Amino acid sequence: MSSQLVWQLVKNYNSFMVKGLNGSTFSTEPGNLFNKHSYKYSGLANEKTVHIEAGDDMAVTVTKSRTKNAQKPAAARHSTTSKKHVRRQATSLGKEVQHFRPDLKAAALARLSAVNKSQRTKRGSKAAKSS
Repeated sequence: MSSQLVWQLVKNYNSFMVKGLNGSTFSTEPGNLFNKHSYKYSGLANEKTVHIEAGDDMAVTVTKSRTKNAQKPAAARHSTTSKKHVRRQATSLGKEVQHFRPDLKAAALARLSAVNKSQRTKRGSKAAKSS
């Protein structure tokens, strides 16, 4: 089935849609990098998807869909986990997404940056000494 037809079928009603207060619509589906309800970022409608999430112990897990195994759910996705430095992760992910789906390169790098930022430990502020 074509991805345009799938989008027409799921765009108005699917279990991943979340409607915001100001009329904006978001999506919680896997493979949607911006969590935005649109055809470009849809993980349901597009054959090639990229999903980035936080792993254990400061790691980042990147999951890509495999188009040749679309009919086999167990082999339809391939995950890799990286514990490299943030800049090396960005370089490696940028090259990987550039060949896989070039229109999502900026979105994938933004998502990687957000995931890495969420994993950082926050330093506590020092209390002022009273004399």
